[in-house]
Amino acid sequence: MKIKLFLLLLFFSNCYFAIAQEDDELEVKNEMDSEQTAQNQDASETMRLKKGYALGDGLTLESASTWLNFKQSLQLLGGVSSTDGFDSYSSEFNIRRARFSFRGTLFNEKVYVRLRVNLVGNYQSTTTGARSYNGTLQDALIEYRPSPNHRINFGVRANYDDSREARIEGESLGFIERSAISTAFDPIFDYGIRYYGIYRLGGQVLKPYVSIVTGDGTSALQKNYGGLRYGIRLDYLPFGTFSKGGEYFMDDLVHERLPKLIIGPTFSYNNGISSAKGTNGGRYIYGDAAQNELLPDLIKTGIDYMFKYRGWYSLGEYVYTHAKVPSGIAGEFSTSGKFTPYTGQTPEQIENTVLSRLNIGSGFNIQAGYCFNSFALAGRYSYLENDPNSSSFANMNRYYTCVGTFYFSGHSLKLQTEVGYQEYKNILKTPDVKGNMYGQIMFTLQL
Repeated sequence: MKIKLFLLLLFFSNCYFAIAQEDDELEVKNEMDSEQTAQNQDASETMRLKKGYALGDGLTLESASTWLNFKQSLQLLGGVSSTDGFDSYSSEFNIRRARFSFRGTLFNEKVYVRLRVNLVGNYQSTTTGARSYNGTLQDALIEYRPSPNHRINFGVRANYDDSREARIEGESLGFIERSAISTAFDPIFDYGIRYYGIYRLGGQVLKPYVSIVTGDGTSALQKNYGGLRYGIRLDYLPFGTFSKGGEYFMDDLVHERLPKLIIGPTFSYNNGISSAKGTNGGRYIYGDAAQNELLPDLIKTGIDYMFKYRGWYSLGEYVYTHAKVPSGIAGEFSTSGKFTPYTGQTPEQIENTVLSRLNIGSGFNIQAGYCFNSFALAGRYSYLENDPNSSSFANMNRYYTCVGTFYFSGHSLKLQTEVGYQEYKNILKTPDVKGNMYGQIMFTLQL
């Protein structure tokens, strides 16, 4: 009996130690698995240099959940122009753009950030440095992407509701410069909050854009004058999206196999504008009899399109602007802040003074071209008409341009040659001077 009891105790003790040993081994294994998982996670979060560099890609660091890209671009410009058939001429040689950009994503691409500076930008008000604006900073934004088709960004960037050309980066233009329409009516860069969506309707695509910005351009980084600018754009793509982001560059480099079209109306309301078109806020400040700030409003409407098919492309734009001048303006503030009353002026004269400092009127631009394998040829015609009481932004109101582009590596390495004629409006023509002829050449490199 004693022997049986001893054997039974020995059996249970061996079972206990075996179970305990298995628990210890399992615990060690779990610790090793956890450590390996942590190591794998750390490895997946390690930033690595992206392989397979191509010209224009920039330097890219990436991990499993994020990527960071650093990119540089350089555009060198030279040109000559003459108003008398080249009996005399003027020339220019400059660095048109020298940009450095940083962009990247965080949290599995839910958050996108971008920063870009143009190192040759250094602009100031035409009257004083006290109201200067930062032409160097062109992008500084953070964007939240709740889904691939919805984006909300906050910061400085190009306006969605400007012309179609303004949606295209300077390095990706088919011409050396944007048209006279964009120059006259587009402030381009501004600070604010924006929404961008993509809605697919079968094979069709609808892209709404909504923005609330300062209306003062990048000068609003110092102070915002007046109210805000509210803008919308509604792009419609009846044949689906363009190949390889084709709506964001002009020439049809990819030779779309099927017709592609994007068309979109735009509207913006600048509540209290203090510059000619919303670029350099604080340039013109008005006040009432009690010297309270009082500013006009600028309304802009437009419609534009882009079409591409088998190497051909066409782009067209129409813009119309008008202003509302509030009653009660009694004078203006100088750039030093001193108030000067409009003594002895009628309300009509005061209104005309305000309108004469705004770019109000209309204009259209039409251009088309064809891209061969590595060479593109395009032509453009632009027309401006300013309001009788507007600023004199349309002294030259007809623009004829022809450009040839040699693509060595897409838009990352190209050479453009352009000739054009800018015609004065009839009232300004003289027997000797009817317009300005020019020729330009520009080299573009993106690293």
